[in-house]
Amino acid sequence: MTQSAERWRVLALGAPLLSAFCLAAQTPTYTVQPLGNIPGGVAAYVTGVNDADEAVGASGDGTSACPYECAVIWHDGTPTLLATPADFASGATAINNAGQVVGGMYPIPGGKNTAVVWNNGKPTLLPAPAPQFTNSFAYAINDAGQVAGYVFDSISAPYFEATVWNGLTPMVLDGVPGCTYSSFASGINGNGLIVGYLGCGKDGDPEPAVWHGTTATLLPIPIKPTIGGPGGRAFAVNDLGLVVGASNNAGGNNTPTNINATAWANGVVTDLGPFPTKEGSSSALAVNKQGIIVGKSAWVVQELIAHAALWSPIGAAPQDLNDLIGTAAAEVTLTEATGINNHCTIVANGHSQTGGYEAFLLKLIDPANCVKGLVAPKTAN
Repeated sequence: MTQSAERWRVLALGAPLLSAFCLAAQTPTYTVQPLGNIPGGVAAYVTGVNDADEAVGASGDGTSACPYECAVIWHDGTPTLLATPADFASGATAINNAGQVVGGMYPIPGGKNTAVVWNNGKPTLLPAPAPQFTNSFAYAINDAGQVAGYVFDSISAPYFEATVWNGLTPMVLDGVPGCTYSSFASGINGNGLIVGYLGCGKDGDPEPAVWHGTTATLLPIPIKPTIGGPGGRAFAVNDLGLVVGASNNAGGNNTPTNINATAWANGVVTDLGPFPTKEGSSSALAVNKQGIIVGKSAWVVQELIAHAALWSPIGAAPQDLNDLIGTAAAEVTLTEATGINNHCTIVANGHSQTGGYEAFLLKLIDPANCVKGLVAPKTAN
């Protein structure tokens, strides 16, 4: 993946990997549809999906239509570029059920980051609250059109502040005592509950947080004899207030093997864990209204290997999405799942046998499998 592509990656706690593994033979639960690149594009990645199965992310990079990388929306697997000024890179991070898309634009070479909302493919820029802040970026949008993200004052030495936009009006979100470093807002639900993280302590370690209005509350970290401790991030929240993300274990040094997917619901924090029998890290990146969670789990062999993961129900061991796509797993390796809608359609990034970085849409073969707390693979006879 190119440097400009990496710039727009948003919900990642580790690198995507190249190899696959198979467990017991299973009939597929999901079909896999590649999300196409624009003509001549060398990479594509997907970040979100709405209930109409419209997916968003970025594509291109090095093409005449998109020299750096451009925000796209996919309809039925076909990408359409979202309007971006010439000499700008852009990336889309989320889409709501009204079809509004958010993300950011960045001029090449150098310049000001600007958060953007695309309505029917046309951009509206979201301002930073001047004069203190000059840059902005949008991560999430709810169905009411509220946008969550962050603002900052300098590209060379950025100091980030979690922000919500109601229309074109930005509102910087509060911190809490002891958390004086940068803050980020990465998710917002239909009730306006915002999730993200604050930089706390003497080193600015990230701590997961929620905001009711502009008021921040830190989320607890699961404490176990060998797992638990300071540090973590909240990435997404559903309309019932179920928050998902990742938290650091007792080592607290934020290394790849020090992070576990985590869920917060009704005052209960759950360590979702990595794949069984594979010691490593995991991250929960998205959740739907049924409480089905997707993300990735990684382990170390000779290099860090990550596969897209699904947790359902909360407390169950993660399933490898590569084990739910049948024979397609021989052609495709899914490395991270970045979104899931309320029909259990999943978007994921990964690799084909050609090694190119690609995006995919996964749809349930049997829609009846999309039920509260359960998407069960079918074992072959």
